[in-house]
Amino acid sequence: MRSLCVFIMAIIGLNVNAQRYMIEVKDFGTNPGNLKMFLYKPLNFNKNGKIPLVVALHGCTQNAKGLAEASGWNQLADKYGFCVIYPQQRTVNNPGGCFNWFEEANISKDKGEVFSVRQMVKYATDSLPIDTGRVFIYGLSAGAALSVALMADYPDLFNMGAILAGGPFLPGKGAFDAMSSMENPKDIAASELVNYVKAQNPSYKGKYPRLLIIHGEKDNVVNEMNSVLLVKQWAPLLKADTLPTKIIGAFDGKPDIARKSYCDGSGKEQIIFYDVMNLGHALMVAPGDSATQGGKTGMFAIDKGFFSTYWIAKDMGLIGL
Repeated sequence: MRSLCVFIMAIIGLNVNAQRYMIEVKDFGTNPGNLKMFLYKPLNFNKNGKIPLVVALHGCTQNAKGLAEASGWNQLADKYGFCVIYPQQRTVNNPGGCFNWFEEANISKDKGEVFSVRQMVKYATDSLPIDTGRVFIYGLSAGAALSVALMADYPDLFNMGAILAGGPFLPGKGAFDAMSSMENPKDIAASELVNYVKAQNPSYKGKYPRLLIIHGEKDNVVNEMNSVLLVKQWAPLLKADTLPTKIIGAFDGKPDIARKSYCDGSGKEQIIFYDVMNLGHALMVAPGDSATQGGKTGMFAIDKGFFSTYWIAKDMGLIGL
């Protein structure tokens, strides 16, 4: 009898663990960008209530599984009850596994990769009890660049976007020019930057997604000036201050991190910029078991004692719901 109980408990444990794995969704739409879609539903998934959705886009040479492990998004999804979509690039589209954020055919509204991701979100909102007012996007590096394109193309779709080591939405000019802009960005007038976004939806009069940025001052892959230009582009769209309204130095007790807030006329935070000294092109994690710890170190993730995904989720309003 004892052996039978152990066997049953083992099966139950396997079933619980199985729920923790992401599932691949193959029929989510016409998929013009030829991307893969992976979906994670939390352990406390409640079909009777509306829950938030996060779309998380990986960087170059990464994949959905690697991003999920490094970022800790699934850990937070289980704890706070939201779903996560992980779009994944195919090497046939880009040998480096990068999203093609520098190609007009993949960043223009209703085309290529951005439209594939839009279809993934539609699949989720049509088939799951997703709160359409709480859909968020998150991206690293190339995934960050595509995330900004998605925010520009579908401003009514996302509540907020978290852009890690990214930059402003710019017209696709090919890989060479894109690499040049990443390393040595040129200053661009705010009006021109804003027009790039507005050109995707010329008649749009609604709200644009709030913006969260994390960038390291020592990033030698994507120069931090790109994030400065991102603020310059989105502040007018969000009717926010162009200079920080408030700065918290040594945020969360970390001397390397300054949290900068850009507020609108009513005092609401529209842009949040975590400016990080002594950080290169990497995701900040803090492995551990406390409430504000998580993530996993690796090639693209470094232990800075700061679980960036936790603070992003908190700023998005996903924690404490």
